[in-house]
Amino acid sequence: MPTDILIYMIIAAVMVFWLKNVIGTRHGEERERPNPYEDRETPKADDSSGADLPPIDMNPMAPDLTINEGSKEVDAGLVQIALADRHFDVQQFKDNAGDAFAIIVEAFASGDRETLKDLCAKDVFDAFNSAITERESKGEKVETEIHAVRDIDIVAAGIEQKKTAFVTLRFTADETYVISDKNGEIIAGHPDRVTEMTDKWTFTRDLKSTDPRWFLSKTEDDVTEEDGKTPVPDAG
Repeated sequence: MPTDILIYMIIAAVMVFWLKNVIGTRHGEERERPNPYEDRETPKADDSSGADLPPIDMNPMAPDLTINEGSKEVDAGLVQIALADRHFDVQQFKDNAGDAFAIIVEAFASGDRETLKDLCAKDVFDAFNSAITERESKGEKVETEIHAVRDIDIVAAGIEQKKTAFVTLRFTADETYVISDKNGEIIAGHPDRVTEMTDKWTFTRDLKSTDPRWFLSKTEDDVTEEDGKTPVPDAG
């Protein structure tokens, strides 16, 4: 074998041995190379800087505070409620309120006091009950059907006296209603005419109570019907 080739082979072997000693193999004690996709702003659990780390909320029912109902005041009020009631969800609340609206309007028309008592605060129930009693004494009859609740807008929300959550909504619904006297003569509404009903209702909940239900605590006729009659009186 030529002498120069032998020299090159010896040099190559020495270089391999040297590189192996310098680079070596990973044995778990080397410093890890940082992951370029790791969030470097996230503090490590063993951070010895002494900075106070924010607590981690492990509650799976933590509220979504991304609320956008179109008004800063309304949004602030809804966030305040969500922080106080971890089960409060704005969209679910609106859906439930829409269902309650139709049930209450039709229950009032039929004189279903039991249903009204379950869904209304005492002041509102008392007002509805008085109106039903007066109607019955006159022999009047009300027939109401909610065909669709088209719009539900939250116009106010917040917490009063640190314990009562309230949400005021404007409902726009398509309805058919007829109010008849004791002789069966129609005094308001029309059985074949669908009209637009616009009311503002306020629902409240006692945050100190274990009862999760919201109750209707106020009703306002936002737009007076053409005939001056309304299927649901102002109350609360």
